[in-house]
Amino acid sequence: MVFETFEGVKVHVRAAEIVAAFAQCEQWSGRPAETTASGIVTATAVAYGEITTVTIGSNMGAAEQQQLALLEARMGRPLQDCFIVYSDICEWPHPRMKGSTSFIQFGIFQEAHA
Repeated sequence: MVFETFEGVKVHVRAAEIVAAFAQCEQWSGRPAETTASGIVTATAVAYGEITTVTIGSNMGAAEQQQLALLEARMGRPLQDCFIVYSDICEWPHPRMKGSTSFIQFGIFQEAHA
């Protein structure tokens, strides 16, 4: 199952530094892409980069796999190989993902290009 693929994502060694610097920048967020078992939203820190937050419910199906495939295409690599700055496994149902028993949330950082 695809859900298990993301249970072991490794957080990058510079994650705390990146998240702290990101928090100091002027930010704006894009519109979230949501399905019944996933949510993907990108926050941009002006002149610093982007953090894309991915939330996946344990009840994910074909629609969520398609969302993840589109995100992988945008990132240019498998999501688990991206620059992960945080990762949480929550062992309770997500309030907006009816039918989930747990969910995973992780953040992918992409540096701004000059």
